Amino acid sequence: MNNEYIDNLRYIPIGEGSELYAIVILINVDLSVRSKDLIDVTPFLLATITLLKNKKRATKAIPIKARNDLTSKTFQDQGQKILDSMLKNTFHPAFLFNDEFQILKSNLAAHRLFNSNLERGWPVMDKLINNTLPSIAFRLLTSISKLSFLGHLDKQQWQNVTLVLNSYQSVTVDIHLFDIVYFGRQCFGLMINEKTEVDVNHEVYNASLQRFNALTSVVPMAILQMDKDFNCSYVNKTWAKYTNQNTQQSLGKGWLSSIKTLDADEILSEVIRSISHSNSFKGEIELITVAEQGLWVSINAVGLFNDRFELTGLILTMSDISDERSNSQKLQKMANYDHLTGLSNRAFFTDRLTLALARVPRHGITALMFLDLDRFKNINDTLGHHVGDIVIQEVAERLKTVVRDEDSIARLGGDEFAIIFTDISSESVISPIAAKIVSAINLPFTIESKNMILSCSIGVSIATEHNVLPADILRKADLALYKAKDSGRNQFCFYDPVLEKDLSLLHYLTDDLNHPQKTGFSFVFQPLMDATDDSIMGFEVLARWSNSEMGIIGPDIFIKTMEDNGLIQNFSEWLFYEVIIQVKLWIAEGLLSSPQKVAINLSVKQLHLIEFADSILSLFKKEKIDPSWFTLEVTETAFIQDPAIAGQNLRTLKAAGFLIALDDFGTGYSSLGLLRQMPLNYIKIDRSFIQDILNDNEAEKIVLAIISLGKMLELGLIAEGVEDIKTKEWLVAQGCICHQGYYFHKPLSINKTSELLKYHQKIELLPN
Repeated sequence: MNNEYIDNLRYIPIGEGSELYAIVILINVDLSVRSKDLIDVTPFLLATITLLKNKKRATKAIPIKARNDLTSKTFQDQGQKILDSMLKNTFHPAFLFNDEFQILKSNLAAHRLFNSNLERGWPVMDKLINNTLPSIAFRLLTSISKLSFLGHLDKQQWQNVTLVLNSYQSVTVDIHLFDIVYFGRQCFGLMINEKTEVDVNHEVYNASLQRFNALTSVVPMAILQMDKDFNCSYVNKTWAKYTNQNTQQSLGKGWLSSIKTLDADEILSEVIRSISHSNSFKGEIELITVAEQGLWVSINAVGLFNDRFELTGLILTMSDISDERSNSQKLQKMANYDHLTGLSNRAFFTDRLTLALARVPRHGITALMFLDLDRFKNINDTLGHHVGDIVIQEVAERLKTVVRDEDSIARLGGDEFAIIFTDISSESVISPIAAKIVSAINLPFTIESKNMILSCSIGVSIATEHNVLPADILRKADLALYKAKDSGRNQFCFYDPVLEKDLSLLHYLTDDLNHPQKTGFSFVFQPLMDATDDSIMGFEVLARWSNSEMGIIGPDIFIKTMEDNGLIQNFSEWLFYEVIIQVKLWIAEGLLSSPQKVAINLSVKQLHLIEFADSILSLFKKEKIDPSWFTLEVTETAFIQDPAIAGQNLRTLKAAGFLIALDDFGTGYSSLGLLRQMPLNYIKIDRSFIQDILNDNEAEKIVLAIISLGKMLELGLIAEGVEDIKTKEWLVAQGCICHQGYYFHKPLSINKTSELLKYHQKIELLPN
C-alpha cells in the first residue's frame, strides 16, 4: 500500500464481540467525474456485514459432519450468492460474462454509466467492448481468447483508457479483467473504475511536469519561470551553466544579479510592455559568466495568463549568441573598416558623410577633405608594396594625431584618404587644419632603416547649407584635389566654381570621343620651312578642339585632360588614322615627296605603355604606309618619368623608320645623359628662347649652346616660334636653317595645306 498515488485509505473491521469476520479496505473514495457528488458506500458496507454475519452464524449452527457434506455444494452456492451481492452493492461498474460473451450479471453502477436499464438488456460483451473501448478492444479480447491456452489471463489491467459513451461524450477509466467460476462454468468479470477529475488532473499534471523537466534539462538554452513581478520559481541546468548560479541562488529576484546590463529595470519594463501588447518579447542582454566575463544571449519571453486573461507570470528562454555576435561584429568591421589601417572604408565613410551633412542646419559647417599622397607609386615600385603598406599605416596614425576625435577619417583605397569635419563654426578654421596635415605628412619617414620624404595634396569642399548632397560635396572635393595636384602638389586647394569648367570639359571631350565622327575634334598643319630657300621641309600636326558651350580650348588644356582621365589612347588612334589617310592622299597626288616629313606629337601616357610601339606599327602596316614619312615628337618629361619603357618604345619606332624629335628642348630636365639615352634625330628649340634671342643675352647664350650641342651630337635642329626676319637671319647665321613660326605660316587647315603644297609644286616646276 506504499504508493504515492493512494492518499485516501481506510481499514474497516467487520465482526461481533471478540470475533473478527473480515476487513474491508476502501481506497481513493473521491468525487465522481459524472455526478460530482460523494458516492454513498453505506449500502455496500451494510450488505457486506450482513452477509458475513449470516454466513458465520449459519456455519456455527450446522454440525461438523453436515458442514463437510455441504462444503462441496452448499458452500459453492453461498459463494455465488455472496458474489452476486458484492457485485450488486459495489460502486464500480462491473459485468460478469461467459466465454460466449453473453452478459450474465451487471450492477447498478454499470447501468448508470451506460444510461441503460435492466429491461432493455445488454448486447453481447465483445460488441460492447468494441464499441466502448476501441483503443484496447483487440488486446482485451485477445487476452480472453488466450485463457484456455495459457491457463491464466496474460493481461488484466489497462489504465487511463478512453471509454466512449456516445458520439459526444467519453470518460477516462481504468479496466480490470478477471476470470471466475460461476455456477460451475468458466466466466469473466470486467470492472470499470471511473477516473475522477482530481485523478485525471493529477496524472496529467505529473506527466506534464515530467515532460517539462525532461525537455528543459536537455534543450541548449536557459529557461526561467517567474511571476509577473519577476520573482523566479524555476531555472533549468543551462541557466546554471551560463551563470554559475544554482537554483536556490536564482529563486526570487536572485537571478537578476546575473544581468550585466546596467539598466535592467528598463529592459524588464520593456518585457512587460511587449507581452501586454503581443504576448511575446525578443531582445538581447548580456549576462555575467562564471569567469566574470560577458555572455551575450538572445532573450525570448512569453506571458502566462489566468482565465480572466490577467498576466500572472512569464517564461523566459535565453540562448548563447556570443559567437554569432562576435562573428557579426567581425563581419561588420570587415564591411565598414579598412583592414590595413583600421580607418573607416569607403562604404562606411559614405554613411557618415550623409549623417554629417544632415547636421549642417543645426550644428554648423561640415567640411570634407580629400587627401592623396604625391608620387606614392614610386614607393611601391622601388621599395615594394610591403613598404608602401607601412607608409599608409604611418600616414593614418599621423592623421589621427592632427584631427579631433569626433572627426571621421577614412581610407578610400590605395593612397587616398578622406576626412569629415563636423560642427565647424567658421570656414577660417579649415585652412590651418589643412596646412597642419600637409606639414605632418612632410615629416621624414623611417621605415626599415630607410629615410624618405613624402608630400600630399588636399582638396577641400565645404557645406554650409542643409540641402547639399553627398555626391555634390564629393565631386567638389575631388575637383579641388585635382587642382592641388595640377598646381604643383604638396599643398591644399579649396573648391572654386571655376573648377566646374574642368569637369564640363571632361564631359564634352568624352562625348565627342565617343561620337563616330569625333565631333569637335580637328587638326591643322604648321609648315616646317627651310629658311635658306623657303622650301617646305614638312609639317607638324596640331590637334584642335572646340565646343559650342565652351568655345575653343587649347591643346595644352584638352590634351592634358584626356591624359589625366584615360582618354588619350582613343584620341591618338583617331588622330593617327586621319593623318595617315590624308598623307596617303597627298603622296598619291604627288603633292608630298621625300624627304618631306609629317610630325605627330606623342603623349606622355602613350610612351609608358609597353604595347604602344607595336600598336603604332600595326596601324601603319594595316594602312600600308611607310613610317619614314613621319616624325614622332616627344618631350623630355615624357621620357624621364619612365626612361626604360619610353626608350624601348622609341628605339622600336626609330628602327621601323620613324624619325624622333625632342620637343621643347631646354624647358624640362635637359641633360647630356638624357640626350645620350634617347634615340633622337632632331632637337626642337623651344619658342620661349627663340623669341628673346635678339634682346636677351641669356636667351641668346642658351640657344647658341643648344645649337652647338646639336651639331656635336650630329642632331638636326628645328627652331620654333620664328616671328620675324631678323630672328630668322640670326638663326641661319648660326647654322639652324629649319624654322617653324608665324613669320612663314600660321597653322593651316587641310585644304589650305593642300593649296600650299600645290603652290610650291608649281614653283619647283618653273625653269630657273
